[in-house]
Amino acid sequence: MRRPVASALLLLAAGAALGCFDRASRPAGAGAPLSIPTGPDPIVLRAARTGGILRAARYPALDTTIWRSAGQVPSLDRVLGFGADDGYLGATDGTGAPVRVDLRLGTVTTSGGDSVTMVSTADGGSIFVMTQRGEIVRETPYGGDWSMRPALPAHALFAQPDGSLIVAGASGDRAVVWRVRPPTQGISDSLSFDVGGEPGTLAASIAATAGAVGDRIFFGADQMVIAVRTRDLGRALEVDVGKPIRAIAATPSGDRLFVALEADRRLRVIDRFEERVTRKLKMPGPALALRMDPLGRMLLARGGGDSVYVISLGSDAVVGVLQTPWRGDLPLVLPDGAIATARGADVVLVHPETLGDLRTVVDGASQFWHVLRWNGFRPRAKGIDQPVQFRTSAPRDSLDVRADSGRVAADSVAPTAFTVSFAAVLDEGKAREVAGRIRVEGQSPRITTVEREGQVVYRVVLGPYATRGEAERVGRASGQSFWIFEGTP
Repeated sequence: MRRPVASALLLLAAGAALGCFDRASRPAGAGAPLSIPTGPDPIVLRAARTGGILRAARYPALDTTIWRSAGQVPSLDRVLGFGADDGYLGATDGTGAPVRVDLRLGTVTTSGGDSVTMVSTADGGSIFVMTQRGEIVRETPYGGDWSMRPALPAHALFAQPDGSLIVAGASGDRAVVWRVRPPTQGISDSLSFDVGGEPGTLAASIAATAGAVGDRIFFGADQMVIAVRTRDLGRALEVDVGKPIRAIAATPSGDRLFVALEADRRLRVIDRFEERVTRKLKMPGPALALRMDPLGRMLLARGGGDSVYVISLGSDAVVGVLQTPWRGDLPLVLPDGAIATARGADVVLVHPETLGDLRTVVDGASQFWHVLRWNGFRPRAKGIDQPVQFRTSAPRDSLDVRADSGRVAADSVAPTAFTVSFAAVLDEGKAREVAGRIRVEGQSPRITTVEREGQVVYRVVLGPYATRGEAERVGRASGQSFWIFEGTP
């Protein structure tokens, strides 16, 4: 009677040894109920992978379209960035060329001319591209307005929210990081790291692993993980991991970096504050690429073939293995934590803990998928297209005066920035018309938004500038009516 029991135990032990990383191959229950964290609306954007109309749905109602683009997008490969203020989505097509989608107007802009090798954007509006001719160009919604031929090497671009561009490159056996502030042509500051290695290998390593999170950019330089502070271009991290680096992914807060090495089954975890490798996570096989959940709940690692390893960041453990192709958009972690995977012609949503099937989207694999959080598709308030009425005619933008500001304290510090404002209207189309006919010294105004009493106000501005005199000179050069206000938009 003991023999069958012993045999059963041996079979269970063997099954656990063979399948400890493959929970997707075993029956799984529904798992704990999933919920969407509070915040802006969870939006899923989809378009045919061959190109076509881009559609938006409010997750989880994937079968209900709440918005569609007026123009057709080309075949999309990946999303670069999104600016919630202006509603611009920056992406690349199948050739690597930039694509801009205005989610407010529904317009689609593609880039013509030279082939590009690198693309970066911080807000979807201003997109920096590196052409095959070795020139860096900035493309805005109104066309290319700035370009430069860099004197230092460029292998990774990091567009910044303040309009500047940080560039990383390899020069000999050194990694070089530098910044340029358009519309100027000169390099404002730079630093370098002695990392060793072959120049060609070093350049490829920087290009393949570059990323940004919060106030830091990071990349792998051969066997060195490097991070740089964006505010002052100071050294933030230098960690030697002992092997060539294949991929890096950062948590949304930037407190940890997960590093995949060549031919190594263990992920290195680097703590930002301890500035060292604090843990090694064993996986079923070496990771070829990494993809972080936008909310930092899990990490997806590409394995061999169509294998994808699911890693829980709460427990720092491998949950299991999924079978799905690795694309520029899929697999994708959705707002409630479900993982969208491609399975044949369909997209199957699986539970993040049990990896059991939750839902199937028929023919979903023929579409490009992207998720963002945004309230911009909500209905517009009544009367939003009426002109803005100002209480006074003071020569400054009254929209920037807080209602509760009261009187200015006698010991307050005087503002040091001045912005030129050409319009403040409730109709976005009118704002774009104004911006489209203004160009000063190669620069076009940008459109910013501010909410007042439940209404969105669109402002057409240039600046900020260091002095009021400089701001007034720009305003006069525009040939348009303008006013100057103190501060930044």
